[in-house]
Amino acid sequence: MKQLYRAFKHWLYLPDGASSEIFNLLLFGIVALSSIVAIVSFTRTLGIFLALFS
Repeated sequence: MKQLYRAFKHWLYLPDGASSEIFNLLLFGIVALSSIVAIVSFTRTLGIFLALFS
C-alpha cells in the first residue's frame, strides 16, 4: 500500500511535507474509493447487459 501511495504521489507531482501529507492521503483515499465504485458499477452494468442479451 505504501508503494502504491508513493507512486500516486509521484504521478501527480504532489508535494512532500508534514502539512501536505493529510491532503495527499485524503486525495488518495477519494481516488481509491472512486475507482472501486467505478469498477463495481461497470461490472454490474455489464452483468445486466449480458443477462438481457443472452
